[in-house]
Amino acid sequence: MNRPFRLFVHQDAIADLIQLKKDSPPVAARIKAFLEELDGNQDLLDRLTQQGFANVRFDVKKFEVLWHKGHDIWRLRLWAVQAHRIIYAYMPKSNHYLVLAIAPRDFNYDPAHEITKRLLDVYRQLK
Repeated sequence: MNRPFRLFVHQDAIADLIQLKKDSPPVAARIKAFLEELDGNQDLLDRLTQQGFANVRFDVKKFEVLWHKGHDIWRLRLWAVQAHRIIYAYMPKSNHYLVLAIAPRDFNYDPAHEITKRLLDVYRQLK
């Protein structure tokens, strides 16, 4: 029998959400509510590793520059929250997802950006 999917939120992503709550409470509330809903939904969690998956609420893509370096890191875009992305890692052995960051869109997935460096540090600790 397959293990159920589980969702965890790293303390750095929690800090991102807390800061976002100070800067834009409605956006933070939407993201928090979505993560809570996602945590209890096996079907939606299963979609988080389907490149190009999209529905009426969100879409999923690989974090390409890191993916090509062997890192199982993805991004999720909520249609209702255009200015931020949820960046997460997938651990296939345990079927766990770990939210690494709630990142502003303008970080542009730059490998040299501080957000990318931060989430890579956490990801490497998982391995």
